[in-house]
Amino acid sequence: MAGESTTGQSESPTDATVSPPDGPDATGASTLSVHLQELRDVLVDLVDGARASEHRGELTIDIAPEQLLGALEACRTDPRVETQLLSDCSAVHWPGGVVAENDQETTGWPTFTQDRQDGRFDVLYVLRSVTLHHWFRLRVQVPDVDPVLPSATAVFTAANVMEREVYDMMGITFDGHPNLVRILMPEDWEGHPHRKDYPLGGVEVMYKGQTVPPPDEREY
Repeated sequence: MAGESTTGQSESPTDATVSPPDGPDATGASTLSVHLQELRDVLVDLVDGARASEHRGELTIDIAPEQLLGALEACRTDPRVETQLLSDCSAVHWPGGVVAENDQETTGWPTFTQDRQDGRFDVLYVLRSVTLHHWFRLRVQVPDVDPVLPSATAVFTAANVMEREVYDMMGITFDGHPNLVRILMPEDWEGHPHRKDYPLGGVEVMYKGQTVPPPDEREY
């Protein structure tokens, strides 16, 4: 069983069914446990068009948005997977345009620029089986302009408050949610604070007799 990460780190999927670049170690061997390797093959076969990737012993399954509810239901009911618990639902924002990425897996930590024509969200569903003792992620991509996904509340009731937080912080609409309103910010708040294109804002503070301006007004 792989150790669980709460960082929400997200890697871009590849076209391969099992993506090798950021998965296997330097020898080409998988970093997944034997059990997770078997589970990976089950999941790729279970969901049409699913793609598997691994990173430091963690398993991620990429699926299309229209496959989401069917995949969640299959993961919950299939005896080979049997995930009774949705333990987390979160999102990562990847804005469009030219971005700089620091490669910490390479000697010297070089920084590369990458041109993303369209912004997107990676929406991550962490599923756990308490009987078979495994966990993995389902990952769905949606554009960052008017993003919409079906609500998972009909499959996992725990999705209720999780989807409200993703909606509040990221602006992703979950169609069919019973009460999709903000959960952290005031209902009349403008914008979604965890998007990477959200302004930093801030207020002036006093520190040792000096005024420190808000982050977006500082000179570095």
